[in-house]
Amino acid sequence: MQKAIMDRVFIKPDEAKQGAIIIEEKTKTKSGVVQSVGDDVKAVEVGDHVIFYDWADLPALDGVIAVRESYILGILTDE
Repeated sequence: MQKAIMDRVFIKPDEAKQGAIIIEEKTKTKSGVVQSVGDDVKAVEVGDHVIFYDWADLPALDGVIAVRESYILGILTDE
C-alpha cells in the first residue's frame, strides 16, 4: 500500500480501451482515479475520478503516479 504525504495525490491513470484505434493527440491532460491523498489535500478524496496536467506526474509504484494537488484540474462526474 502507498500513502501520499503533504499535498501529493496518488492517481491510477485511465488506460486506453482494448481494441480501440488510438490517434495520438497533443493533449496536455490525463485522467485517472485517486488512490491516496496526503494530509494537506482538501479538494479531492480517494475514489474521485480526476483530470490533471499531463506533464505533472511523477512515477510511484504499480502503475500509480504522484501529482501535487494544485495540478488537478477537476473531478469528473456522471452528471
